[in-house]
Amino acid sequence: MSTEPSSITVRLSASYTIKNVIVAIVCLVLGLWGVWDYVEVIPRQERFFARAEVCRTFNQFAEPIVSGGEMEKDADASAFMTAVINNLVIEGGASVVSEIDGLRAAVDGGGEQAVDKLEGLLANTLLPEAVKRAQEAQGAEDGVKIQTGPTSESTWLVAESAMLGGVRTPVQGDGSASGVLRQGLQLAQIQLGIYGDVEQPSAYDRPMQWMFILCLPFVPYYIWAIVVNRRKRYTLDTNGTLHLPGDVWSSQDITDIDMKRWMKSSKAWVVHTDGRRVLLDDYLFKGIFRIVGELAAAQYPDLWTDEAKKIKVEPPVTSAESNDKV
Repeated sequence: MSTEPSSITVRLSASYTIKNVIVAIVCLVLGLWGVWDYVEVIPRQERFFARAEVCRTFNQFAEPIVSGGEMEKDADASAFMTAVINNLVIEGGASVVSEIDGLRAAVDGGGEQAVDKLEGLLANTLLPEAVKRAQEAQGAEDGVKIQTGPTSESTWLVAESAMLGGVRTPVQGDGSASGVLRQGLQLAQIQLGIYGDVEQPSAYDRPMQWMFILCLPFVPYYIWAIVVNRRKRYTLDTNGTLHLPGDVWSSQDITDIDMKRWMKSSKAWVVHTDGRRVLLDDYLFKGIFRIVGELAAAQYPDLWTDEAKKIKVEPPVTSAESNDKV
């Protein structure tokens, strides 16, 4: 019992679709991970490390006074206020940019002027702004007490203000550590317990995140490749007519099929009489080897089977070999 030959129709392979979806998801996850680290994790790590530096430099200034009754050292006070400025650049952002040069000049000049400027910036600008942001986040109205966590901006700024107060008035009239200094040291140690283990971000952290962020453009690329190729159909009729995406070639239109890369990459090019070439890719369109095989067998019946497999050609037997067999 013989079966009638039927047309061959090939669509996009499921393996190609699955692979592209997986790659797109991986690129999306890596890209969003990079964005999150770039805009949230690294800035938070920088902010927390700067807070820890403020606490460490204040401890260096305050602990000798509290524990041993030593006099305050201008160098330690200057190092502390420099750390405060570095922290305020991160905490305050655009609201302190115009103040930074003046603050650094005041610290370099020494004296109470530097403390006055820093305390004024904290009390009049940064702390009110932090409280307002916390109220907006909690939906609280003005005058209503808000809840702040140990790592909140307002909690930190209050502690930082207390440390500045300790630098302003480090000792009492009898030379012993002032209560303001002791309070600042206590708050500094509490804050250091929160931020002390935070490491400073590496100079390579942000450039590294860009490698992940640059994965995002590949997401639409791989999805679009699926959308475009899913619309394509390849059909070979029993009469040799080849239906291509957007075109139809009769058997008389097909003059050749280029099989040079078929065995290595499963790609062949069918050639029109006018010189146009169309790629037939068995990786993208699983089963297209059947169309390739039919066309190759028609063009080169001695070299290719109708399943696109090469026909092994036995070398001719020489007369010497024939005599040896006899």
